[in-house]
Amino acid sequence: MKVPKFKNLKEEREFWETHDSTDYHDDFKITKNVVFVRPKKEVISLRLEPKFIRRLRELADKEGLPPTTYARMLIVKSIQAHTK
Repeated sequence: MKVPKFKNLKEEREFWETHDSTDYHDDFKITKNVVFVRPKKEVISLRLEPKFIRRLRELADKEGLPPTTYARMLIVKSIQAHTK
């Protein structure tokens, strides 16, 4: 089988969600020195009351995440919800 050409990442993502990459093994090439680039992030500082920090830590712990990661996730979800 041949991997199809995709118009965009969304189309490619949808394809791989329903197909097995092992069916396309012969279509892949071995590469060296692959570099994955992550988007650059900036740091901000937030001042929260101790009761909110305690609750944030509790909720993050239930999710198995560090508090900063959990806080970032909540902020990103909130912003995405307000931009739809």
